Amino acid sequence: MKKRREQLEGLDREALIEGYLLLEDRVRSLEKQAKDLRELLQARAPKTPENSSLPSGQSHKANQQAQPQGKRGAKVGHRGTSRSRSEPDEITEYRVRECPSCGEDWSQLAQHVAGRHQVIELPPLQPKVYEVVRYGRTCPRCGQYHRAEAPVGFEAGRVVGTHLERLVLYLRHAHPLSYQRVQRILADVCGVELSEGALVNIVHRSQAAVKQAATAIHEQVKRAPVIGSDETSVRLAGKNAWQWVFQTPTLAYYVIRPSRAAQVLQEVMTGAQPEVWVSDVLSSQMCHPAKTYQICLAHQVRDLQYAIDAHTCSWAAQLQSLFHHAVALGKQRSDLPADRYQQQVRQTDDALDTLLKSYPTNEDSQRLWRRYHKHRHALLVFLHRADVPPTNNASEQALRNSVIYRKVTGGFRTHWGADLYADMISILETARRQRRTILDVLSLVLARQPTFYG
Repeated sequence: MKKRREQLEGLDREALIEGYLLLEDRVRSLEKQAKDLRELLQARAPKTPENSSLPSGQSHKANQQAQPQGKRGAKVGHRGTSRSRSEPDEITEYRVRECPSCGEDWSQLAQHVAGRHQVIELPPLQPKVYEVVRYGRTCPRCGQYHRAEAPVGFEAGRVVGTHLERLVLYLRHAHPLSYQRVQRILADVCGVELSEGALVNIVHRSQAAVKQAATAIHEQVKRAPVIGSDETSVRLAGKNAWQWVFQTPTLAYYVIRPSRAAQVLQEVMTGAQPEVWVSDVLSSQMCHPAKTYQICLAHQVRDLQYAIDAHTCSWAAQLQSLFHHAVALGKQRSDLPADRYQQQVRQTDDALDTLLKSYPTNEDSQRLWRRYHKHRHALLVFLHRADVPPTNNASEQALRNSVIYRKVTGGFRTHWGADLYADMISILETARRQRRTILDVLSLVLARQPTFYG
């Protein structure tokens, strides 16, 4: 190196310029060769949802082969299951009146129970119209005129009851239904004729109550010790935007913002100090306020699969196998003795450190090697804390209905509509996670009495 430096120092200016230009040409040539090789490699081993972070909707769907109908009932050695019985609202008993064979009268004879089954039925869906008549008069003593107040839900000016309002909100937001389709469902199923303008007014009128409930969910999410987060694209007022979710096992809070930057995360999580943050390795997600974090191993397993498919990389295969083993070990936490579990955790940590000491030979694996060195302490946090999941699947699943909503509707035309949808989906997803009846929860929300627990 020293000798070469002395040789270069002895060259004149023109020789140095000529040598530099030759090096530029050589670099461009090598970059083109590398690009051609990458394209050839991707053509041989294309990226798919199974070996990368591509969305599942971009995968090629092969024709499905017809499966032979299997035997009904439980498998051999397995305990059978059936629908559990409910507490009946009405019991109807049927007895045999006479012997079908000889005609003997059985009406006065005792009979035993020969069979029992339950049928679930809905009452006829027919609208019920309430007419509110308020009386009033002038007081004979003070001369003041007073009129009776209508009860809650029957206020003056209201034309739609609270039960019908919650049904409209549910159909509109829990399912990607346009106002026209909601209007048709109400007319066909319930016999209720409402204009699209009336439906819009119902949705608009609920905005304040829905915002109050979503704010309560937001505050509880910020107090959670472990928070998972993810984001997906959405169209808002003709422009690209992003829908974020911040969730725990019992809560989910959504926002729609025009940016995917860390500023959104910092704004939504202002004042929050969670212990663990669960997400992918997006740079904006790494600006979380938590003390430590767990990166999603499902993403890493898919990225490693591409290195295996494209390069037959043994390092990637070993690391992928180690991640699978770690996830399985986390699921066995309650089944293993504490000392044995801790021993296996230490062995898994040591095996990971050993793999990260070796440097893979291909570019895709090297990129992953650098990622795992940078985030080494965030790979196996879930083995040391039972409340931390190894993947961010819960956040991705929380966004699944929103992706369907985006594909069906194409996005949002107004900002207030996007904000209302985010608040509504926060309420609906939280109700599902807490195993509560959604329509009952919506009744409490519209009555300004939301009750969500963390």
